[in-house]
Amino acid sequence: MAYVHRRVKAGRTIEHRKMQSYRIHTKGVQRGPNHGTTSAKQAKINERVAEEHLRWDLNANFDHRDLHAVLHYYDKDTSFEEILEHKAVFLRNLRKICKKHGIKYKAVVVIETKRMTNPHIHVVITRMDPEIITEAWEFVPKGGGGVSFKPLDRRGNHEKLASYLVKESRSTMEKYREAGKRGKRYSKTQNMDKPVITYTPVPASSWRKEPRASKGAVLYKFDDGSTTRSGWHEISGYPYQEYFEVFNE
Repeated sequence: MAYVHRRVKAGRTIEHRKMQSYRIHTKGVQRGPNHGTTSAKQAKINERVAEEHLRWDLNANFDHRDLHAVLHYYDKDTSFEEILEHKAVFLRNLRKICKKHGIKYKAVVVIETKRMTNPHIHVVITRMDPEIITEAWEFVPKGGGGVSFKPLDRRGNHEKLASYLVKESRSTMEKYREAGKRGKRYSKTQNMDKPVITYTPVPASSWRKEPRASKGAVLYKFDDGSTTRSGWHEISGYPYQEYFEVFNE
């Protein structure tokens, strides 16, 4: 009788996910309720996995006072093809300027194209002079508007930012499908640090309901104030529990 304990080390955060599975589960364990079609369940899994990967990339590569920049458009009717081209030109401009000044950086880029708002491009990037990012955007021919900036906080876990960006990218994925193209929810520079992922079978019939933080760490609090999330896998129906440890700077 056992379950699987997945640990993901990304920056100052270690994510824990304890789960029963088809291959390893406790005999007699009850599965969750079966709701929705297989395709809808798979779409939910795909979005959850995309959010996990984005969260790991953010946690492994960005911390306090790195920047979340938003490249705005004044023209709501800017086409998706134009936005893709502007994104490419912006990134070329940014590489050129940073190379000139000897600046090494990492970046994650997410396009948002909601119908009810003007399109904009999210850029999570290594801390630098905001004027460099502004210059790279302003020199995009027939590009957009201004740039806004917000420094990342000191919590060491960018769970909320990853969740927000993945939700904002839904409309972009629809645009890719409408254009008959394969696209990703986000792009990133090639020099990103990778999370360290381990899977450990645990010979126990259940896990602790209230996990404890390791020495030097605190348990991350989700929006509802809890320190754990529990549920059932969308397709297998087996239960899981997850919690995040954040270590001091």
